[in-house]
Amino acid sequence: MSGAPVVSARGLVKRYPGVVALDHADLDLHGGEVLGLVGKNGAGKSSLIKVLAGVSSADEGEVLIDGQPLPAGYAPHVAHKLGLAFVHQELGNFPSLTVAENVALGTRYPRRAGLLIARGPLRRRVAAVLDELEAEIDPDAHAGDLSSVEQRVVMIARALYHDARVLVLDEPSVSLTVEEIGHLHAIVRRLRDKGQSVVYVSHRLGEIVSLTDRVVVMQDGRVTLERATSDLDEGALVQAIAGSAAAAAERRAPPAPQVADGATPLLRVRGLARPPRVADVSFDLHAGEILGIAGLVGSGRTEVARMVFGADRPSAGTIEVDGAALRARTPVDAIRAGIALLPEDRRHEGLVLDFDVRENVTLASLGRHRAGRLLPLPRRSSEKRATSAMIERLAIRTPSDAQEVRRLSGGNQQKVVLAKWLQRSERVLIFDEPAQGVDVGAKEEMFSLIRAIAAEGRAAIVISSDYSELVGLCTRVIALQEGRVTGTVAGEEITEEALVRLSYAAAA
Repeated sequence: MSGAPVVSARGLVKRYPGVVALDHADLDLHGGEVLGLVGKNGAGKSSLIKVLAGVSSADEGEVLIDGQPLPAGYAPHVAHKLGLAFVHQELGNFPSLTVAENVALGTRYPRRAGLLIARGPLRRRVAAVLDELEAEIDPDAHAGDLSSVEQRVVMIARALYHDARVLVLDEPSVSLTVEEIGHLHAIVRRLRDKGQSVVYVSHRLGEIVSLTDRVVVMQDGRVTLERATSDLDEGALVQAIAGSAAAAAERRAPPAPQVADGATPLLRVRGLARPPRVADVSFDLHAGEILGIAGLVGSGRTEVARMVFGADRPSAGTIEVDGAALRARTPVDAIRAGIALLPEDRRHEGLVLDFDVRENVTLASLGRHRAGRLLPLPRRSSEKRATSAMIERLAIRTPSDAQEVRRLSGGNQQKVVLAKWLQRSERVLIFDEPAQGVDVGAKEEMFSLIRAIAAEGRAAIVISSDYSELVGLCTRVIALQEGRVTGTVAGEEITEEALVRLSYAAAA
């Protein structure tokens, strides 16, 4: 690593409605270095990468490539021409195409007679790139027949085929075995030794410490730590990711309910699995509890919630409600057992935006508002009474129950989703990112409602990327990493640092 930076970001600001994704963020990347980029969900890593890739533009600040500002009209194809390549977490190969066709994708294939692909020259060019990576992959094999690590090697080979000088790897080791990760690291080191620059984004702190030359930690859209990796260990990284002020800002959740020895849990989950996202998840939930689920993107949090709710079927494991087996083939089965899900994407999965407030609130309980036993028609007066009661109870801010729900604020839309399930008196309510996209006041209102639900003798599961929310709300928290439970904390043990440590607990 020497000389002027290949890539420099100065004072980047990126705003979205209600969110500052980047807050005057700075970053330098030098030639011949592996830079580790880490931070909690929502820290700003993805927003920074999108600006570098030309997927989005910064509202303030600038990016320099070789000391020169980005050209006008900077976009992904311009980044490509400037030698920046991005390998995302999701595999980006076309399974029906050969390895050679995938590697050369985006360029004009060599042609024979001006029409047909010249397979021989294409194969030789791609084989030369694969040889650079010491990858024993047949250029004629179909991408769909390759292992996960081989598919990622193909994506890296594509970047080299296009003469990329800067390679950004976003969670490249997800779902790889220890042996495959070792092979991937060897490739990254070879690229560095040839003078290429690599940005390595990973939630596995062990590989950050063992692989990178320098580490940048992001928090709340800012770069909060930039240091040589040799000066750090995993413990120091955990503290930097959690934030030094985390403990001071923590609010204590209400005490956990007293549970008698041998008491049957309201919800019992054992060995739940749905590869590749969920491998083995078990937990108990008792009446009066607020159970948090912590974990990073891809840890399996939402997938577990969807299986408990019957939206997806597990390949293994059991679910019990009040000691009775639940075989939820559809959400209807889970709802009948007293389980409700408030999804992360409330606008598309929790609401019917073209319906008004009344129609959304009563959507899951129409049977209670029938005009008669034999007539499958709703009684409008019954629906209006029930909706008015929920509007008052949850303090839903709406001109009337006839207001289209799409016209409500995010916090009030979330309340409408909650009202829909409270109509049915469900005993287990699963909240997936309940505070996402709502202001501070609406967030506190939602958390007060969750506490009230638990106080009534029901139970709640709360999934949140903001660990401070889990600290101030939950009576107990489990952490997931790569589809497995890495630990449980309760009471005074629930701290942001403890949750970060458990979320990053998987060995590299």
